[in-house]
Amino acid sequence: MSVTFPPIGNKVIARVIAVNSACTIGMKPGDEFELSTHKCGDFCGLFYSNIARWVTTLQLGGTFPFGDDPDVQVWDCPNAQNRVRVELRRIRE
Repeated sequence: MSVTFPPIGNKVIARVIAVNSACTIGMKPGDEFELSTHKCGDFCGLFYSNIARWVTTLQLGGTFPFGDDPDVQVWDCPNAQNRVRVELRRIRE
């Protein structure tokens, strides 16, 4: 079945910027994923559940009370044994 996701708000791209150890699902620096309130695709479900509200904030035009760039946030995977760092970037549509 082919699924179509409606465009809502801004696009959010998650880019892996660092991996402390071997990621359990194989994510590597440079990998990119489009995330939204509707989809997480091949992105790690554990990590996505930890950042889903921040993805929604970026997608729907919200801002953060911290950080220098309102369109970029950096988050670490909740798996302390295989820490992956991801940059969330809002692409304003």
